[in-house]
Amino acid sequence: MFRAVLPFLFLAMALPVLPQNGAAAEGHVRVLGIAISGNTTTKARIIMREMVVYEGDSLGYTALYEKLERSRQNLMNTGLFNTVSVLPLYLDKSTVMVEVTVNERWYIWPSPIFDLADPNFNTWWLTRDFHRVNYGLYLYKYNMRGRNETGYIKAQFGYTRQFALRYKVPNLTRNQRWGINAGVSFEEQAEITTGTVGNVRTLIRSNTGSNRDQWKADVEMTHRRSHDIRHTWRLNYTQAEARDTIISRALDYFDGPATATRFLSLGYTFIWDRRDARAFPRSGHYEEAGIDRHGLGVLDMAAPDITTLYASSKRWLRLREKWTLGLSVRGRYTFGTPPYFVQQGMGYGQNYVRGYEYYVIDGEHTAMGRANLIFQLVKPRTYRAEAIPLEAFRTLHLALYLNLYSDLGRVWDSRYAAQNFLADRWLNGNGIGLDLVTSYDQVVRGEYSVNALGEHGFFLHFTQPF
Repeated sequence: MFRAVLPFLFLAMALPVLPQNGAAAEGHVRVLGIAISGNTTTKARIIMREMVVYEGDSLGYTALYEKLERSRQNLMNTGLFNTVSVLPLYLDKSTVMVEVTVNERWYIWPSPIFDLADPNFNTWWLTRDFHRVNYGLYLYKYNMRGRNETGYIKAQFGYTRQFALRYKVPNLTRNQRWGINAGVSFEEQAEITTGTVGNVRTLIRSNTGSNRDQWKADVEMTHRRSHDIRHTWRLNYTQAEARDTIISRALDYFDGPATATRFLSLGYTFIWDRRDARAFPRSGHYEEAGIDRHGLGVLDMAAPDITTLYASSKRWLRLREKWTLGLSVRGRYTFGTPPYFVQQGMGYGQNYVRGYEYYVIDGEHTAMGRANLIFQLVKPRTYRAEAIPLEAFRTLHLALYLNLYSDLGRVWDSRYAAQNFLADRWLNGNGIGLDLVTSYDQVVRGEYSVNALGEHGFFLHFTQPF
């Protein structure tokens, strides 16, 4: 198909392109074909999978431009390209060619590991203890075989020794709807969190070796029937062993006096994703809901007996050209009493109320809402640095935003609330920040927050604020 349309492209280049305000005109246009350029590695069918406009479509002008823009967003959200343009080339008033031009990223990344063992950068910065740092190397290969497949090997040392291998095939079948993702890992850790007192972690460290060894393996099957909806089914195997000193301090770490655990987990996740850009959305929505069951009665040894439900909903409303309102809610509910080994509260990753970065809040159930009022200080821009020898790095991206925010969250804890004053109460944090978005979807946030305890400070994060 792509070779057949080349003569029409030369003709189209000599013809004027109708302006987008042609959407007000009457009639429809027929899509004669789609031509792709710039994809030296990526297979054409991988690009076509993300298109929502097709050869033979008959569309009104408004629908055509909406589908072209959505196709461009889908392609950018694959993470395969620095830039994407999806443009109409009119042959006449009733027929159009679609030209897709991509600039591919660099796909082989020997990525150094410099990872902090604390819940976040701000907690680590209190001590600046380099013994609490993980270091090593990832070797990533993105877009393997030009089919958007990803493989990596990991060797990590320092605070936690970890070795891992993973391979992801998102387009397993001919219709590109089914995918598979599998991996294995081993880790050993000398210092273990056994609980919290005053919402600060209680740590036990061994100076003579590992306090806990852990093996994991998992396999996921994904189904993407439409562009925006994904289903994931997963099966996990977990095995862990801890020293007697850990169990004597935390009898509920695994299951009573057990020093080891082994169990299977089964889970399902539903995702509906209509964000304009996954790195830093300005419009659209994202919904996620799922269930995980830990302990299936097969291969169990001191296994947890819990079921967890979780859900989140996020909205981005474009108020004006430079203003965006971001709203999100998320929650988690656990049936049964989880061992400390698999318990999830607040204070790790992105699951925290801003202004409480120095605290960890254990518990079975969580709820959190965030509101972000975003103002665009520097419009997203793409620059070309021709002096850089590799084409994949010549395209530079930069955008800067002012962020006013307010967070509200709560953890319900039936076991440790008496010794942790932030459990079983609503927490509120407010502040202002600057969000820098750069090439390869990197986000750096500097935020000044005030919490309901009257505490305030500057915090640094390396993820989007939503």
